[in-house]
Amino acid sequence: MLANVALPSFLPHSFATLIGILVIAAIEGWFLMRGLRLSYPESYRHALNANWKSTIVGIPFAWLLWIVGLIPISLGASAVGLETHPAVVSTAMQTAFFGGMMPTEWMNVGSAAAWLVMLIPFWMGSVWIERRTVAKRLPDHDRAQISAAVVRGNLASYSIFLIFGVIAFTNAMADLPNQQQRFREFRERQGAYRKQQGQSQR
Repeated sequence: MLANVALPSFLPHSFATLIGILVIAAIEGWFLMRGLRLSYPESYRHALNANWKSTIVGIPFAWLLWIVGLIPISLGASAVGLETHPAVVSTAMQTAFFGGMMPTEWMNVGSAAAWLVMLIPFWMGSVWIERRTVAKRLPDHDRAQISAAVVRGNLASYSIFLIFGVIAFTNAMADLPNQQQRFREFRERQGAYRKQQGQSQR
């Protein structure tokens, strides 16, 4: 349910992405209409085109920039012997691999936190690509007005996902004791299975 470059991770042709772009373009088109004094149908077309391009181009671009920045930070922390909290590790892993990791007791918290963290580079990528796209389609309009309209539109659309992310993070924190219990039970089952396998091989 993430919009623009964040919607959804590496699945730009999915049905969810199509519906999301239509809704987000409706929101951002309103800001283009107000900021550039265009008709709403024309504003919507520009917003739809800009959002489609930000989804296709921005997903790998924003993600790649994030990983390029994350790797040296992680290596530097390890080099100086800094120990990071498991929740931080889970969050970093899930921003890098979009949930592709072994389950831990902090998995749900990390997933929700990763959602919130990734809104930052995704928002920046959306604004950068959409501003250039709209400016190219409207060469006679003032670039400062275009920038302001695009920024406001993306602030409005991403605020929706910020709310979803905060709710998910709050729920994950509230469920953390249950998640920890489920993880302990999971590890116990793993240990029992390995013990049983070891006995059967003797």
